[in-house]
Amino acid sequence: MIIGVDYHPSFQAIAFFMEETGEYGERELKHSDGEAERFYRDLKLRGIICVRVGMEATGYSRWFERLLAELGFEVWMGDPAEIKAKRVKKQKFDREDARLILRLMRENNFRKFGYRARRIGICDNCCGIVIGWCRCARGS
Repeated sequence: MIIGVDYHPSFQAIAFFMEETGEYGERELKHSDGEAERFYRDLKLRGIICVRVGMEATGYSRWFERLLAELGFEVWMGDPAEIKAKRVKKQKFDREDARLILRLMRENNFRKFGYRARRIGICDNCCGIVIGWCRCARGS
């Protein structure tokens, strides 16, 4: 399953594609009422284990990255400027951005960058920082 996410602090617009069935859909998931967390946990409960989630890099998504790491889902972070440059329409709409990220991932045209391009793990020892960036995980 591939999911394109346009992430905001209070909600996320998603576009998803199930490679096995060809199912496509779009949704808006609120964070405050737990709807987003339930959606991703439900995927795991339904046995969907191969999940790639693509999104623009943002500093407000730490809880979301932790959730995806806990569920064993792969996170792809993209450069917001590069994604913006690939928009056909220059006006920004959340659902269109989610669709664009999904399309770029399906076409292998989503350039991932940085440590978040791999499966991420969160350090529970010291600080809750993504492993590879915290001191205890590096042994320093």
